[in-house]
Amino acid sequence: MRKWWAVLLDWVFPPRCPVCRLAVDSHGLLCPQCLAGISRAHEINVVIRRLVALDGCQVLCDYAGGVKFLISGMKFCQKAYYAVHLRRLLMERLDVMRLPDVDVVVPVPLHITRLKERGFNQTTLVFEKWAKHYGILWSGDMLARVKATAPQWTLVAKERRKNVKDAFVLTRPDWAKGKRILLVDDIITTGFTMNECAKTLKKGGAIAVFGLALAGGGDGC
Repeated sequence: MRKWWAVLLDWVFPPRCPVCRLAVDSHGLLCPQCLAGISRAHEINVVIRRLVALDGCQVLCDYAGGVKFLISGMKFCQKAYYAVHLRRLLMERLDVMRLPDVDVVVPVPLHITRLKERGFNQTTLVFEKWAKHYGILWSGDMLARVKATAPQWTLVAKERRKNVKDAFVLTRPDWAKGKRILLVDDIITTGFTMNECAKTLKKGGAIAVFGLALAGGGDGC
């Protein structure tokens, strides 16, 4: 039976798809039409992309349609509540049984300046509750971004690897040692940001680092 406050919320604010505003059954849902336009999860070939520090990488869907609307809304329009929709999509579309066994989930961090400007790390808002739902350890502060890099989407591909070089550090030297880590981010394009994070984690003794991004193929990391 639904909690009384959930029923009241639906009565005061009838649930609607955040993308097209059509009525839906409950808050956090996308309508069937918008869902149908979202591609399925797929693997990224880390060898072809020369992402040598990653042991594998999965992407939930393409950076297009409803997912692009939600992610860009979080990042550029302060719509933090879109995390609920993205997390629900993540839980419905991604088979966690097909993910590699890991000890801890770590988000790609924002630089402190950008974090203060935005007020939140969109990756943390989506993935932290997802990890805890499945009983996987979450470490939101294992990595720190010490270099205030230019947004990757403002650069051409050959500039992006140089832009993130030496941009990350471990906040404690021993945190990654002996661990299998799932590194998460909102968007992956070239993969250079995630690869640089993985390189830092492996320098700190991580046994393996796997990547997981909400969306791929658009302007991002």
